[in-house]
Amino acid sequence: MHRRSPVSSATRPRFAGALVAVILLLPGVAAGQTKKTFIDYFQPTPTACAVTSQTWGVSGVLPRDTCNGIESTKIPPAYYYWDGKILRAADGKYHLFADRWPNSAGFGGWVNSQTIHAVSATALLGPYIDMGYAFDNGPNAQDPHKGHNASACALPDGTYCLYVNEIVPFTMFTASSLDGPWTNKGHVQIQTNGVPVNFPAPGDTNMESNVSLVVRPDGNFEIIQRHGVIALSTTGLMGPYKVQQPTNTYPSSEQPPANLASIYPNRQKHLDPMAPSTLESTYVLAEDPLIWYSGGQYHVLYDYPDDRVGYHLTSPDGIHDWTDQGLAYDPRMAKQLFSTSDGTVDNWFKMERPGVIMENGHITHMTFAVSDVDKNNQIPAGSNHGSKVVVMAFDGVAFDADTGIGGNGGGGAGGSAGATGAGGSAGHAGASGSGGGGATGTGGSGGLRGSGGVTATGGSHGSGGGTATGGAPGSGGAPATGGATGSGGTEASGGATVSSGGATGSGGRGTGGSASGGSPVLTGGAPGVTGGSTAGCSCDTPSRGTATGPGVLLLAAGLGAFARRRRR
Repeated sequence: MHRRSPVSSATRPRFAGALVAVILLLPGVAAGQTKKTFIDYFQPTPTACAVTSQTWGVSGVLPRDTCNGIESTKIPPAYYYWDGKILRAADGKYHLFADRWPNSAGFGGWVNSQTIHAVSATALLGPYIDMGYAFDNGPNAQDPHKGHNASACALPDGTYCLYVNEIVPFTMFTASSLDGPWTNKGHVQIQTNGVPVNFPAPGDTNMESNVSLVVRPDGNFEIIQRHGVIALSTTGLMGPYKVQQPTNTYPSSEQPPANLASIYPNRQKHLDPMAPSTLESTYVLAEDPLIWYSGGQYHVLYDYPDDRVGYHLTSPDGIHDWTDQGLAYDPRMAKQLFSTSDGTVDNWFKMERPGVIMENGHITHMTFAVSDVDKNNQIPAGSNHGSKVVVMAFDGVAFDADTGIGGNGGGGAGGSAGATGAGGSAGHAGASGSGGGGATGTGGSGGLRGSGGVTATGGSHGSGGGTATGGAPGSGGAPATGGATGSGGTEASGGATVSSGGATGSGGRGTGGSASGGSPVLTGGAPGVTGGSTAGCSCDTPSRGTATGPGVLLLAAGLGAFARRRRR
């Protein structure tokens, strides 16, 4: 397989003699830097046990580490495993929740899959021992174990949730231990909230399909479903979840349909030259979204399962300014994705259902459901083909350092949500800039219409920013009470305090706020989360970044204009 060729970054200004040498020592301006996308942060994965060819699958996935993740190693496999979410318990054990169904049903038997719980006593990579059904009180009366799209999450109060959907109603379970028992809390309601969600035929019109959940830094809950529709609950885990009208930064040619409030860009072509030139219909076939929070922003991965290409989107507050960050994964790039530390490369045909494993606010590993051949038509009952859940190493610390808007992933959440009245919500504040004083920050973007909206409570306060003293009001939302006037280059240690309770940060470029200094703040809503605790399902707290030293700032100012690396 071919490794993806890096794309050169924009040409930077050149300077003479020793001046150039000094500038090249500064972060973000070194010669030869390349723009990375999500796929570039995957790492060779250590083996959990010696690779073997004594198992099912085509030659492209043999030999392989059958101890990684979970699979049936028999020939042919006894079960197909799909989905997959891993959480670490306080005792150090790792718990994996997935769905399975028997080989005797063929791969089409997924419509009757059952949710299981597996445990690895000491190692995140595995092996995981299938402990049997995760619950026996599911929403289907004929089969109380039935479930699909299974995932789980650590909650802010120290308990856990487990949820299933697609082939059953969107159902939530909670437990005080990952070992269970799981209490069925019932059907989770998703309300359209007056927002258009007209799914195009022949797409799946089920709103409760491919649901992914994130706990926001403000303690509220956000979900995304198959077609890129996002919904917010300000009333707890069980909702109701109210659909939000997102905004984006996509070009006019890639705007979503006016009658479908999706965050997916209407792609005209795939970014990977190895992918098919004829693109699948985004709003009919794109699926498998995953949402999480790290590096001071919200992230979504989603994919075109037949074209086998995945993409990465980001937003500063989970609702507004969704930005296309490019290629996330493509199994054609097997060496980049499926390499192990012993040099083995597995050429999986399909990779879907992404999941994140986070520690200290950063991704450490990804999970995917993979198959050795096309699962749609090449895995009949009794065949020697199958699927499994794989665990893949990922450099989330570098990823957040390179792409985060809070500086090394340490910034707090921008635009935390709080319940509003029928008048709708205020716009969200921009993220902070890094460096010394300068421009005044602008106000938040326009608020959402309709009842049950949210009010932003402030963005991340960047390094070098002074106390907020004014700023422009947000268009369409509540008036801004704090702009971002720079403090003249004073070094910040985690950012100055924002008077209305916004989160503090420790650096990072401005996105929606000023190019330097802190971000604007909007009044109302829930208080911001100080310290930048993550809203990912791991509910960890990201490490705080280091503020830029005054000597470097003075040097940069003295040198005049130079090309600062533009992070994405």
